[in-house]
Amino acid sequence: MSAHLYGPINLDLGDGPVHVDTSRGPDGQQRTRLVFGDLSQAVVISVTNSPVETLTQLQEAVAQIVALQERQARLAGLPEVA
Repeated sequence: MSAHLYGPINLDLGDGPVHVDTSRGPDGQQRTRLVFGDLSQAVVISVTNSPVETLTQLQEAVAQIVALQERQARLAGLPEVA
């Protein structure tokens, strides 16, 4: 199974919010979604049918982003070289 994109998506995450929504769909089945943004402007990614491997890839990608942000913060704290 592959990801399905229903149109171009560009999202400036800013300060979030990001949360997980677990609820029952109209058919009564449990669903799990990753929600970026709030009720007025949100991007929602369904992960109900995602295999663990895909979610692990997502987790690893977020860890890479965190590491890059931490590195940039450390570099920003260094004195400038003339």
